[in-house]
This record gives sequence, structure tokens and C-alpha cells, in this order.
Amino acid sequence: MSKKITCIAIDDEFIALKIITSLIEQTGFLTLLGSYQSAMEGTNAIIELEPDIVFLDVQMPEVSGLDIIKSLNKKPEIILVTSQEKYAVEAFKFDVTDYLVKPIESYTRFMKAVTKAKDNLTQKEEKITGGDAVFMKIDFLLTKVHFESILYVEGYGDYIKVHTTDKTHVVYYKLSSIEERLPKDLFMRVHRSYLVQINKIDNIDQNSLLIGDSIVPVSAKYKPELLTKIQLL
Repeated sequence: MSKKITCIAIDDEFIALKIITSLIEQTGFLTLLGSYQSAMEGTNAIIELEPDIVFLDVQMPEVSGLDIIKSLNKKPEIILVTSQEKYAVEAFKFDVTDYLVKPIESYTRFMKAVTKAKDNLTQKEEKITGGDAVFMKIDFLLTKVHFESILYVEGYGDYIKVHTTDKTHVVYYKLSSIEERLPKDLFMRVHRSYLVQINKIDNIDQNSLLIGDSIVPVSAKYKPELLTKIQLL
């Protein structure tokens, strides 16, 4: 995504709002369209300005950040800003991009959240322009593999096994690299060595899931997010 990414910030606390706007202004690929202490004004700005990213406080006197999310028909990438981490867990039910805990003191943590939003926007843009596949170097040829055909991806150090509906491809590629190229609304990591296509899952038990005839391990670290995503489907 080469164009500037637009964003607004909504927070009733002046200092917190000042910190967020300062971080945005330090980030070259972000453009700040506006900052709002009023939840109502901020909500109207989301609708009128249609920003790519919204930095949104959870606890505000007029309307909560979660209520704002519920009210939106067209959702931007939302990065929650909260003083209590417990709200972040609840917010993932609404498919937010990430969250930042006040006071925001780390530019690195801010950039991690923004980069995640940027990647999501890139993937959405690719979908609009027909990006429904990934090219992989298989047997010395660049071969197009459609997302829909991928069941799951298995990592083996510097290699991955891409299990599709008709065959398994062994590719010299790291799991973390292919994870970045697969749409996050279709695929997710369920174990340090496995990525799965969510809508290909047949069932889930305590420590594993079934895709076709294959049993894929699920680690405790990723299971809560997996269950949340399954519920949203």
C-alpha cells in the first residue's frame, strides 16, 4: 500500500489524545485527519471522513468505544486505546485490529499496531483488485496457488508444506513469511508450526482441530483467538 494511510484519534483525555496524535505525526506514512475529545464528534468524523485507521478510547463519558464500534456499518481498522487491558479481550469479539494500553510510552508497540493495520489494508486492497492467490516457487517454477485451495500450511524450519485440496507442495519459505502474505480474515496461526484456513475447519477439540482427514495441533496461546474467529463466521 503506497498511498498515505489516513487516521483519526478519539479520546476524552487530553493528554492521551496528545500522545496519540504526536505518534501519528511522527510516522511518515500516516496522515492525521482529525482528533476528537468528544465521542459523538469522533463518531460523526468516522462516518464523514472514512479514515483508514481509527485510534479509539474505550472508556468515554458520552458513548463507549465499544458502542461506537457496534454502531458502524462500515468499519475502518480500529486500534483501541485503553487503561484497562481487560477491555481489549472483549474488543476482539468486534474484530478490532489491535489495542494499546495507556500510558502509551513505546513507539515500537505503537508501530506494531499500525503495521498490523497497514497489512490488513493492503490485503483488502488486493482483494478489491482481484488478489485471490499467491505465487510460490515450486519445482523451479513460479506457480499460482489460489487461497481457496489451501487447507493448511505446516512449517519445517526454512521450509513449509502447503496442503491444498489436491496435493501438498514443499516450498523453500518460512512460515512467518507466508503468514504475512495470506489474508488474515481467511487464515490464522493455531500453533507455532501451523497456519490453517478457518473456513476449512471441520471440528475443534481440546488441543487439536480437524481439516478433512488431517489432525492439526492447536496451542493454548492461539485457541482463544481461534474460537472468537469461529464464532464470527
